[in-house]
Amino acid sequence: MGEAWFEVVGDVAWFRMTGQQELADGVLQIADAIARAKAQGLDKLLVDIRHITGVEPPGIAARHWLMGEWAREGRASVRVAMVTRPEFIDPDRFGVIVGMNSGFVSNVFEDENRALDWLLGRRGHAPPQGSPTST
Repeated sequence: MGEAWFEVVGDVAWFRMTGQQELADGVLQIADAIARAKAQGLDKLLVDIRHITGVEPPGIAARHWLMGEWAREGRASVRVAMVTRPEFIDPDRFGVIVGMNSGFVSNVFEDENRALDWLLGRRGHAPPQGSPTST
């Protein structure tokens, strides 16, 4: 089984998953990370799943289901930037749209720095000192 860890740096929660994962379990772990961020009064979560194995890119039905799970936890309270491999990103951003229709603000990226910039509402800046990407 893979590993997962949650940490807080400044006003951003970070959740990373690596290794062998199953889709349903991974979705629930991310929902839990959203709930943890919200419980700690944080409104920004960066999720990095680039290094997971054993999971195929989800289809339309699975994307609809997983965004519903995450929207229930983060709706109107936690913005999520997902970092993943290109094959997991739907070119039409179907999942992002499903989330948006449920009041859940999220976006998906291939690059962690771009995800963090989006999450923090900035463009072209280096990651803050002490962040997991600056070490």
